[in-house]
Amino acid sequence: MKKLFTILVFYIFLLWITPLFSQKEQLIIGRTTGILFLNNKKSIRTFGFTNSLSGQVTLPGHIISAKVGDSVHLDFWNISQGNPVSLYCKEIDFLQRDSNHEIMVKKEPVHHMEHGYYSFLAKKTGTYLYYSPENYPFHLQAGMFGLIIIKSPNTYSQSVTSMEEVLWCSHEIDTEWHTDDLMGTEYDPSNKPIIIPRYAPNYFCINGENSKKVKGLLDRNNNHKTILIRLVNAGLYLHSVQFPSKVKLQINNGIDSNFNQKTKENKIFIASGETIELLANLEDVSAKEKIFYQFIEPETQKECFRAEIPVLY
Repeated sequence: MKKLFTILVFYIFLLWITPLFSQKEQLIIGRTTGILFLNNKKSIRTFGFTNSLSGQVTLPGHIISAKVGDSVHLDFWNISQGNPVSLYCKEIDFLQRDSNHEIMVKKEPVHHMEHGYYSFLAKKTGTYLYYSPENYPFHLQAGMFGLIIIKSPNTYSQSVTSMEEVLWCSHEIDTEWHTDDLMGTEYDPSNKPIIIPRYAPNYFCINGENSKKVKGLLDRNNNHKTILIRLVNAGLYLHSVQFPSKVKLQINNGIDSNFNQKTKENKIFIASGETIELLANLEDVSAKEKIFYQFIEPETQKECFRAEIPVLY
């Protein structure tokens, strides 16, 4: 009887834990056929990651969602026409497996029309940038980047009210890197580096759109709420975000040294490839106050572009 009770308790535990910690399988497709509309008159070709053959390329690309404890398995299908591609995340250790699902001691790029199998354990909540490190920084700037968002299991509980979230993934674009000559590079199995001109970005974007067109963080009628802001730098420049002094900020996840609150500037610095999560209370902010989003050339430390974004809309 005691043994039967023990077995029963074990199975009840498994039934309880399974919805919280599970295996997640996701398809990611690498493409070189994306189109990004910079304005009404100009569009450029981009690379990118989607999760279906019919899916349109967006910047950032496919967002991988998981919760702490999940074992995430990625089937990466490279249908791009150019050089081989791979997946990489600085903060998360990807395991790569071959077609027999054996762990590969040496990671290899995925060639045209082949599959690459990656997996990782979601250990820590946060926002993470993943991208193709092949032909760096060309593939990254061309659009082969996406996000991994890992949440706490408690976030998925019905008893927890979901907090409003805002994602700002900023990046620059040099249209000279998006010509047909470069973007249409033919497949080379040797993965020979692509020769690119000096980086001189002329468009500065947030979530694939002109950063000046971002409408703001929150509806002014809901400014009493605390929101979660995910800031991601998918560009090659240093990005800084200066909030009005009346915005009450608290780091949720990220590097504390990026938050220059001691100067009372409420300024965040985000280096290339870095991310940070902030909790922001906007109840004392007026409708006229703005956020200054700066794109800074890393060597000269000179501001190349600044967008003024309303806090409330």
